[in-house]
Amino acid sequence: MGLLFSRDEIFVVDDCRVTRAMVCDHLSRLGCEPVPLESGAACMEALAQRVPALVLMDLRMEGMQGDEACRQVKAHPAARGVPVVMLTGASAPHEVMLCSRAGADDFLPKPVDLEALTAKVLAVRAAREHARQGPPAGFGVLLAEGSRSLGAFLGGALQHEGFHLLCTSHPKEALAQAAAHEARVDSLVVDVSRSFTSDDGLALAARLRDLCPRKPLVLVSSVEEPAEVHARAQELSGGPLLERRHLTPGVLVSRVLERICPGLSSVRAAERVPLFSVVEFSARSGSTLTGFSSDASPEGLFVRTLTPARAGTRLSLRVMLAGQRTPSQVEALVAWSNPLRRGSAFQSPAGMGLRLERVDTHMAMQLQRFVPRAHGFSLAAPRRPSTF
Repeated sequence: MGLLFSRDEIFVVDDCRVTRAMVCDHLSRLGCEPVPLESGAACMEALAQRVPALVLMDLRMEGMQGDEACRQVKAHPAARGVPVVMLTGASAPHEVMLCSRAGADDFLPKPVDLEALTAKVLAVRAAREHARQGPPAGFGVLLAEGSRSLGAFLGGALQHEGFHLLCTSHPKEALAQAAAHEARVDSLVVDVSRSFTSDDGLALAARLRDLCPRKPLVLVSSVEEPAEVHARAQELSGGPLLERRHLTPGVLVSRVLERICPGLSSVRAAERVPLFSVVEFSARSGSTLTGFSSDASPEGLFVRTLTPARAGTRLSLRVMLAGQRTPSQVEALVAWSNPLRRGSAFQSPAGMGLRLERVDTHMAMQLQRFVPRAHGFSLAAPRRPSTF
């Protein structure tokens, strides 16, 4: 196979002896150091002794289920950044939902395709180099969260548009992060509400303005602010203070995007609907790889995967929806791509944002069922310009 890896440890957690042996043998041929473990409890015991480069976790096991073990791995202080790839034979939407909610990074259907497994291992090996490269130009955002709920909502929405975040809830830390990563921070979003008093939030914004005078600054609040706060926000940022209570989620996200990245179109947050599915994807000349989705819109799909295709690549997808016996066929364009980054100060989920160019009738009907017609989706026109 021609691959030479250092002896990175990989936990292989599966209660099936045959699967453990097959996966471990393949990893050994790649030059990795597989650690076979028969249960979620055994995984946590091993984690107390050493931190692996990757965890391959079966979803359905005796005793502790794989999703609970994944959740515990992600909660472990030393292992939060360790990627977890879930293995399961069913690939049903409800199983994908369990994996997504547990914080899994990727998905491999069983029986495990060894070529796909190799691609995941390669992605892990390249992760530190990707971290050194930093965010793509224009996509590094410092988010100072005054309100946890607003920060979580806005941060998640920005990540689903391909942005890389430096998140902080403390003014001193925000200033330190801005100074340390000034070359890679392209814009600043400051929430002046709740845990910051408005004065503290505005003071922070003023100091960030002085530190990064040429970078877009957007001020937001989850509460209604007095006129003097609005006036000061306008003076500091050159634009109006955005109050969440007066804006729909989609409008709030769109206005933030207009300020930090003019010209970028997005799928409005209000259009997103839950869509838990295994996604198989391939370019014309490439092998078939896998990931999973947790939400979609009539025009866009976010896929969590350690092996995203490059931005600009056209893909053929197979998407299994609830109640289907055969997958939906989809054609899509990669709008943005985030490879796995280990050790980066910026937060960015590994995966890709896809612009849907053609969907089959069954998937179009499923999307139309959940998305209000007022948002512009028409079953009669499945091919239309995207705003992802």
